[in-house]
Amino acid sequence: MKSISPLLLLAVMAAVTLGVPLGLYALLTRRRRRTVSEIKSEASRRGWEFRLRRWLGDPTAFRIDGWTRSGVNWVLKTGVSSAENKGWTVRLGLHLARLGGEMDFAVFPREPDGHSLGNLASRLSPRMQARVAEFSPSAASAAGFLRDALDTPSGLPAFDATNRILTLANRFGQNPIDSALAERIMKWPADAIAPKEVLTWRDPFGVHLHAHLPGTPNWATITHFLAIAEDFCARLPTPVPTSAPNGFWDRLLARLLES
Repeated sequence: MKSISPLLLLAVMAAVTLGVPLGLYALLTRRRRRTVSEIKSEASRRGWEFRLRRWLGDPTAFRIDGWTRSGVNWVLKTGVSSAENKGWTVRLGLHLARLGGEMDFAVFPREPDGHSLGNLASRLSPRMQARVAEFSPSAASAAGFLRDALDTPSGLPAFDATNRILTLANRFGQNPIDSALAERIMKWPADAIAPKEVLTWRDPFGVHLHAHLPGTPNWATITHFLAIAEDFCARLPTPVPTSAPNGFWDRLLARLLES
């Protein structure tokens, strides 16, 4: 019996070593890839641009460039996260650059008393605030907003118990989230992937909405999220114009917010 060629043996070993995990990976992600394929088809049917974000190392991470009913352009992205301990692993983020301006609202998960961002911002000394402004005007503006903003409940107890709606006085003729919209944020369609939490705010770079999901979103998730965003943005006042800070740290912050 002839001996097996060392090169052939190495090739077989490499095929087994690489083929088995790659095959398992393809099998385990098949359903997610099929879901993303459906999203691509639906987005393309509406004339939106769909792209996979392969550089993230996740074959199901994607970006969609589209627009609202009123013609405002938006960018929708998914990205992986290591927040399994908080019950979510995927961030679904929507960015509307044209609606950017002075920070005048934010919606965040409610934190324990004494640990809110507003309380932390109020503890900054004038000297520290000046140093923050030198480091990043965007961060200083956000700290000022968090210090001065008012808690404006939606009127839906279940939503207000777990979320804070912060607004600047005299900027809003109506609450950006009323009880009806709050209920839609909490109750998602049965075939959608309901988020663990939803965050939103305005800054000089745009309006941002983030949904933290326990898994890859499907088309039902995206359509509900976009519908919420449409109605929410329609309730926002015209932004107070402000030039987007262009320092190094502010540009880095903008990139992180849009990633």
